Amino acid sequence: MTQRLSSLRTQLGQAQQQLSALLEVWFGREPLLPGSLYTLRRKCGKPNCRCTRGELHESTVLSYRGAGRPQNISPPPDQLDALRRMTDDYRRVRQARAQFVRWQRELLALVDALEAARVQRGEAEFQKGRAPAVKPRSSRR
Repeated sequence: MTQRLSSLRTQLGQAQQQLSALLEVWFGREPLLPGSLYTLRRKCGKPNCRCTRGELHESTVLSYRGAGRPQNISPPPDQLDALRRMTDDYRRVRQARAQFVRWQRELLALVDALEAARVQRGEAEFQKGRAPAVKPRSSRR
């Protein structure tokens, strides 16, 4: 029982260390843009164009939900690097958020398991008819 409590406490300490790495993503100050940049390849339909031979026309498009609805915009080439950074950073923040949600679930499961193990230990001591040895509490603040 004591080994289980020790193991759970160790896991709880490790989970605590993961939090600072997760929070680091949200301390950034860069602007975010919820969208994606991708390359469209298409035919124009002109009979003598190179696209009829397989050399499709390419253009980079920004797809995002602006004003509440999906929009596809062809940004100027000089803005592509900045837009790519903003959309990549947005994706990184969303991934960190999903990881944070998983971390919260794991942490809650650890806290619940730790509580259950301590209750089980307390009940076992109570059933034996003796009170467990209690150490004086230190103020942890």
